[in-house]
Amino acid sequence: MNIIFQTTKNATAYRTAVPAQPRKTAVAGPARGDYDTVNISRTRSAQMDDESFARLLARRTAVGLGNGASQEKVQELGRRVADGSYQPDAQRIAGRLLGLG
Repeated sequence: MNIIFQTTKNATAYRTAVPAQPRKTAVAGPARGDYDTVNISRTRSAQMDDESFARLLARRTAVGLGNGASQEKVQELGRRVADGSYQPDAQRIAGRLLGLG
């Protein structure tokens, strides 16, 4: 297949030429005009909620640490780990880490 392109000197262009618009540069300094603004800040109550949650979690963890495991449970767990029959429950572990029970 042969394709031949022919141009003529006075042929009209497919699109008419449009002059380039001058570039606008950013103006340093205060914003001009009527612009919306967004301010994001934490309220004092939200910060207190986070702090009280952290205290509650620390308290629950401390109480849980006070209840040590019996020697028999530790030995049984060690035996199950050694023989490969121990299957940890990831959901339960995550729940306990988050203080959910």
